[in-house]
Amino acid sequence: MSATITIEIPAASEALVRQLVALHEELQALALSAVEGTVLEACEATVVPKGRERTRNVLADAVARRIEVAEKKGARSAPARVDRPKRTGGPRPASS
Repeated sequence: MSATITIEIPAASEALVRQLVALHEELQALALSAVEGTVLEACEATVVPKGRERTRNVLADAVARRIEVAEKKGARSAPARVDRPKRTGGPRPASS
């Protein structure tokens, strides 16, 4: 049996951490069972699509969280309009 550790993570991240650990274990087993000379190709063929899927899911979660927070705050206020600067001096003297 290998050594284990205990870490504290937010409950919302548990599924992601479990998926990553499972992917790591799958790659370890694949690397040990792949035919000599094909280890990198076999592992890459597995990890690239799954990595993209995980990244896409993490990105979707982040965007959904941002939208959720923005909706709780309400609509953004419109920018304030600014008038043109006022002239403070009298007429300019004529130049020759």
